[in-house]
Amino acid sequence: MDYLLLTKRTLPKFLLPSAAAFGAMVRPERADLVGVTSETVGVFKYKQLLSQLSADRESQNVLQGQVSKISKHALLKARLCERGSLGHAYASFMDSRMFEPSDRPPVRFLADGKSQLIAVRMREIHDILHVLFDCPTTLRGELTLKAIEFVQYGIPAHWASTYFASSRLNHEEQYFLATKLLPWAVRAGCTASRLLVIDYEEFFPEQIDHLRSAWGIQVVPKSFS
Repeated sequence: MDYLLLTKRTLPKFLLPSAAAFGAMVRPERADLVGVTSETVGVFKYKQLLSQLSADRESQNVLQGQVSKISKHALLKARLCERGSLGHAYASFMDSRMFEPSDRPPVRFLADGKSQLIAVRMREIHDILHVLFDCPTTLRGELTLKAIEFVQYGIPAHWASTYFASSRLNHEEQYFLATKLLPWAVRAGCTASRLLVIDYEEFFPEQIDHLRSAWGIQVVPKSFS
């Protein structure tokens, strides 16, 4: 049975955020749990992020819902792109894992319309960020990307899931995460452009290496994967 459906049926409404937060910390690859946690526990951060984006001219396209949606149509378009392009890399990533853009959970707990747009956009571009940073979908890869997303967005759920889910790693892996991976992820998140506001579908035909350079994106070192 779906975890969120189960908790809705068995827990008082005010306990749902706590249950989702615990699940997200242990299973950061569960986008539904991370999503509920970020919407409820971190709702104040969405307001702060919204204030920051409202003062940024380049962010208006997101706040006004004018960026292209990363949908099934976008994936079909990506499949037509040439090898070496962002679109081709994204389509290969999705198809090899049998992922669909529609698999991302809906926004359920944010009442403000613009905050909803921000939350939706975060989920839409998550897989594209996997491609751009070359983060695998392993636990280690997910923790690395969550740290990058935290630096970019400031949503507490991303860092909390990284911190607590590391307990699933053995002692050697935890040490590597703390001393190598996370410091790298923080630097990578700081040096990259504001990733939330880029209209990625527009750039699908362009070479991914050129885009990484233009957007200040560093790929995860092979020794870290």
